[in-house]
Amino acid sequence: MSTETVLTVCVTGIAAVALLLQGVALWGIRNSLRTVSARVDTVSADLQKKFTELSEEFSELVASVKPLAQDFGKIEQRISATTEMIQKRVAAVDGLLEESMKTARLEVARIQDLVNTMSGTVEETFEMVQKKILAPATEFGAIVRGVKAGVDLFFRGRKPPSRQPHQDEEMFI
Repeated sequence: MSTETVLTVCVTGIAAVALLLQGVALWGIRNSLRTVSARVDTVSADLQKKFTELSEEFSELVASVKPLAQDFGKIEQRISATTEMIQKRVAAVDGLLEESMKTARLEVARIQDLVNTMSGTVEETFEMVQKKILAPATEFGAIVRGVKAGVDLFFRGRKPPSRQPHQDEEMFI
């Protein structure tokens, strides 16, 4: 055989072996893809089952939460109404307290003026009593003591003790 024929047979043999190896490799890839596909199908089925369960549980949760949400709406309305009412009452109480404080201040000022007026009147009365009644009474008492001392001196010839009138004067001071 000629070298060309040998060379052709070798190249054809190598090509056949390469083609055979490529076929075996493709067959191995096919088997691997089947295995992966089976695993993906299993995982997909599990995920589908879990997703369905989760969806059902979520639906139940939404169904149970929905009445609560409606109740929260009612509660919110009641709290809002109560808050508004409390604000109005606090404003009314604040106005009442402010008015009461103004009235109390006016009354305190009136009482203070009354006390000042009464104090002045009492002082004037004491001064008047002292000037109009006590001073003349003291002077009259002094005149009576003088006359008495003169009469005693005239009839007895001695002086009366000066202590007693001095003590009477101290009582008025």
